[in-house]
Amino acid sequence: MLKLVSESDESETCRNCGATVSTDFRRVFGDSDDIAHRCGECDNWRRLCHGSAAGLDTDSPDPETSSAHRSDDAAAGWSA
Repeated sequence: MLKLVSESDESETCRNCGATVSTDFRRVFGDSDDIAHRCGECDNWRRLCHGSAAGLDTDSPDPETSSAHRSDDAAAGWSA
């Protein structure tokens, strides 16, 4: 059976990496349409809390382009 992807299906995933994101995550961290542009799979919590999930630029280095990949999470005691 072929499933057609609708706009509502797309909003259930991160626009950057395609990971599934919860309704609550999208509501709290996403943009005004509850769409997540970044998530915990492709970004760190410092950047997510400062708006990267809503598609905003942040002052923290992007872990996808920075050599200090997830450095703020490591400093906070988080481990992979």
